[in-house]
Amino acid sequence: MQRRDDDLYSSMDSMASRASRSLQTGSASGVGVFFQQESDGKVYVKTIVSGGSAERDGRVKLGDVMCGVDGRDVIGEPVSVLRSLLLGHEGSTVVLTFARAVEADADGGEGATEIGQTVIAKFDVELVRGSPEYFARMETSRRYEAEMQDLRFQLKQALGEEKEVAEEVERVKRVLQLERGAAARREKELEDMRQAHVREVAALTEAGGGGGGGYPPPP
Repeated sequence: MQRRDDDLYSSMDSMASRASRSLQTGSASGVGVFFQQESDGKVYVKTIVSGGSAERDGRVKLGDVMCGVDGRDVIGEPVSVLRSLLLGHEGSTVVLTFARAVEADADGGEGATEIGQTVIAKFDVELVRGSPEYFARMETSRRYEAEMQDLRFQLKQALGEEKEVAEEVERVKRVLQLERGAAARREKELEDMRQAHVREVAALTEAGGGGGGGYPPPP
């Protein structure tokens, strides 16, 4: 059976050179899959590009048959049409419909008569267009943003702790001021008591010595 290999991710160039030019010129990007079209018109997944959208998603497998693009049936369509549907701006999304031969489970499947019989299952996969370098940049950007958020959180936490420390310092200052005021009042009260005691002693001394010229009485 004659086969024709077509790279719908990077056209006739290598993936690396196409991705490099995409970064420089902003040209259209695919979903990180190399397809192979059989003579009957069916398009199979031949290679999944490392770091590309399909590999990152994880649902697309080698040998899957592409049946539709954004709801449009593409079985039997020429490769040029498929390419125009698949390629788009980096960051945009495209929904691909695939068919895969699977074994029927215990619940059976459409067209299955017994467990283990092979049936064809269709499924949709929404992929983001972009080269591996694009996703690497996005990962780096997300990592930097996460680091910035962590730094902002740490700064906010530090400022909050600084505020708490400042409030505690002000509280201690107020307590010390109150204690100094209380100590000053106690000191004044003690001084007043001392002065009162001195006056009382002086008064008693003066009263005790009155009329005797200061001499003690005879025995």
